[in-house]
Amino acid sequence: NRIFVSFLLLSTAPICAADNVSILEKALQNISNDFHNDWAFTLSEMEDEVSIVGRYDPRLPAGSRWQLLSVDGRDPDAEEIADYHDNREDEFDGEHEDGSVMDIIDVQSLELIEATDDYWMFSFTPNVGDGEDDVAQKIMEKVTGTAKVIRDGHYLEYLDMRSVKPVRPAFSVKISRFHTHIAFGPAGDSGPIVPLSIDVEVKGRAALVINIDERESTRYSDYEYAGM
Repeated sequence: NRIFVSFLLLSTAPICAADNVSILEKALQNISNDFHNDWAFTLSEMEDEVSIVGRYDPRLPAGSRWQLLSVDGRDPDAEEIADYHDNREDEFDGEHEDGSVMDIIDVQSLELIEATDDYWMFSFTPNVGDGEDDVAQKIMEKVTGTAKVIRDGHYLEYLDMRSVKPVRPAFSVKISRFHTHIAFGPAGDSGPIVPLSIDVEVKGRAALVINIDERESTRYSDYEYAGM
């Protein structure tokens, strides 16, 4: 784990809260939310210790743009292929809606903690949405976040959220660790800013004897321009 320390400020003049929000909003605007219209890519997912690798290509006909390549390193069977097509086709567009990243951040809490020739580093408190259930709200109240914005290209390199102390979100449940890391970068050498990885980790204990150890990871790789 990295501990971010503000050791190099480029200016002694204070940066106001509105400037902080402006820097981050511009960085988020530079993330392509419709990259899948013009770019093919490989999607590697790990959930419940099961590895799933698929390939998306917008040049293929609608309904067959997702190809399941492997499940835990083996060739998938017909049922797995059919389920994958249905699930990915329905879910993918909704995962990349405009404003979804900014909605995570309480802009009133945004603070510049480090600035160098290469990047800005911000700290923030995550939003606790009204629609969240009580368990999620209690967990997020104990979470702090950092966001790193790269100056060259002015884009968000990552958003990181982690618990600062254990939390008891429900009776007989203790969450000792919550960590989410979302990374972005260029597609290829000079492509748009796209998602590169999403990692989620939750650790804890329920009813004193049940261990909670959940990890999910998603990797976007092998971007290939497929536009006209």
